[in-house]
Amino acid sequence: MEKNWKKGIARDVMALGSIPFYFIVIIRAIIGKYAIFVYQLLIAAIILFLLMKIFRKSNAHIARGLILVVFTSLFYRDNLYTTFAFLLWIFMLISGFYIKIKKNEIIKGVLFGVIAASTSYYLSPFIARFINFQFAA
Repeated sequence: MEKNWKKGIARDVMALGSIPFYFIVIIRAIIGKYAIFVYQLLIAAIILFLLMKIFRKSNAHIARGLILVVFTSLFYRDNLYTTFAFLLWIFMLISGFYIKIKKNEIIKGVLFGVIAASTSYYLSPFIARFINFQFAA
C-alpha cells in the first residue's frame, strides 16, 4: 500500500508538466494580458513539439515543467517562488526516476526543456514586435 501511495504522489508531481497544466498557465496569462509571457510559453511549446517529433523517446513532462519554472520565475521575479518552483522541478526529476522513466528520456526532457526555453526567451521579444496580438479587453 505504501508503495502505491508514493507512486501516486510521483505521478501527481509529474502532472505539473502536463499539457492541461501548461495551457492553464497560458490562459491565465492571456486573461491577465501578459503578452510577452504568453509568447514565451507558446513559442517554447512549438519548439518542444518540433523537438519531440524529430527526436523520439524523451519526457515531455519534464521539459514542460522546466519551461514553466523558467518563465514563471522570470515573470514573478521572486526568490522564494523561484526556489520553490525549482525544488518542485527537481522533485519531478526524482519522481521520474521513481516511476521508472528511462534515464535517457529524462535527460532528453531536460535538454529539450533547456533548448525550448532558451530559444523562446530570445525569440519572443523579436516575434512580439512583428505580431500585434490584441488580448480581450
